[in-house]
Amino acid sequence: MVRLILRLCRGAMTFALLLLIVTGVSAGEGPAFVKPPAANHAINPQDKLLERVQEIVEESCAFAGCHTGANAPNGLDMSEEVLVANLVGVKSSGGTWLRVKPGDPANSYLIKKLLGAPGIKGDRMPRGGKPMPAPEIAAIEAWIKSLPAGMKAEKPKMQYASAFPGLTLANLQTAETLEKGAFLYRIAHKFNSPVNSGFDNLFGLDGGSSMLTQLGFPLSNRFLVTMQRSKVNATFEFAAKYRLLRETTDGSMPVSAAIYAGVDWATKKIVAVPNNTSTTSKNFSRTNGERFAIFAQLPVSKQIGNRISLLAVPGILLNDNVERTDEDPLVSIGLAGRIALGQKYALFAEIIPIISGDQTAATVGNITAKNGKQTFYDTFAAGIEIKAGGHVFHIFVSNSAGNTTNQYMSGGDYDITTRRPFTFVPDFRLGFNIYRVLNYPL
Repeated sequence: MVRLILRLCRGAMTFALLLLIVTGVSAGEGPAFVKPPAANHAINPQDKLLERVQEIVEESCAFAGCHTGANAPNGLDMSEEVLVANLVGVKSSGGTWLRVKPGDPANSYLIKKLLGAPGIKGDRMPRGGKPMPAPEIAAIEAWIKSLPAGMKAEKPKMQYASAFPGLTLANLQTAETLEKGAFLYRIAHKFNSPVNSGFDNLFGLDGGSSMLTQLGFPLSNRFLVTMQRSKVNATFEFAAKYRLLRETTDGSMPVSAAIYAGVDWATKKIVAVPNNTSTTSKNFSRTNGERFAIFAQLPVSKQIGNRISLLAVPGILLNDNVERTDEDPLVSIGLAGRIALGQKYALFAEIIPIISGDQTAATVGNITAKNGKQTFYDTFAAGIEIKAGGHVFHIFVSNSAGNTTNQYMSGGDYDITTRRPFTFVPDFRLGFNIYRVLNYPL
């Protein structure tokens, strides 16, 4: 335990140095998700109608996990600041109608969706809830009638940039958090066998997988707590993320940054005590300190234009190898990039070089030995990102079989630069993430 405390102190000093270096690029951030103060409008009937519509939409549509933010379904963000610009005179994705046709509620797609009219695409809105009460629909119709024919609002410039739509890529944490009022459910798989294992193994899909399930709950728009569980070593991860900086579109804050820190707990019953000479106990107890790996990361992201996003994630991992008692702190710097192909699709890639501590790392997978030392490689992943219905999906290839922070920081077991004989495909495995952002049931 004394050795663990000494490693913790040394690791904390290393991470503090990384934090000072990375956050030195800029300082300070205003409160997250702050809305600009409302202008002093003259009190007139149209303003009152709009205020009533904003109240209705906020209650029924524009809440976390639905029609708000960068991942809103079909790009329809109905937040107060962009409600008019995203509705009035804008063509719907469900047909030839306008979302709101000024002066004509009967031919506005918004009203058709609220009424469940014939010919609409998808479900009646609000999805999964009770139909909107008639008085509220009537208030929206009255607002539409009050709009002058041919009106089209200018879309305001967004205050904040969103470099990445998800909380992670294949492995690496982004600087994003969730909005308060939502919660996250994530499923992640990495298949055990490589893609080039052939058709008989269905290109690796028959070889089983390492599965992870995760829940995430925001305590505020800046602070998120998560719990996840991986099949490998029956590992639980308890962590928290706090956003330090948020990138603005005017350049006053050039990057987003967050702290992600927590602990991985290997709860698998049979974990042998290394160099054990006792005749009474051959395995660690479930609460032994050697079962707990402690980590901290500092994801820093930057959006360049409308299509390119960059990510750097320095991190430190302590006590990562449950089968050793003398491992060194592991320090890595993850690097990632994303290129948006449009509103729905994007390509991404990430690599996580180990800077120090690789000699005692606990890599997941088929580890081989060369000259008495285990052979493994820096974790790599590349794939496609899909945004659909307000949710984020990743389909990727990777050389790492690990899912938790401890596991993927410790390297991969496949060398993606080599190929097996008589194949044209390097060694890598398939994997996927499914993020579901849901709303509290209350």
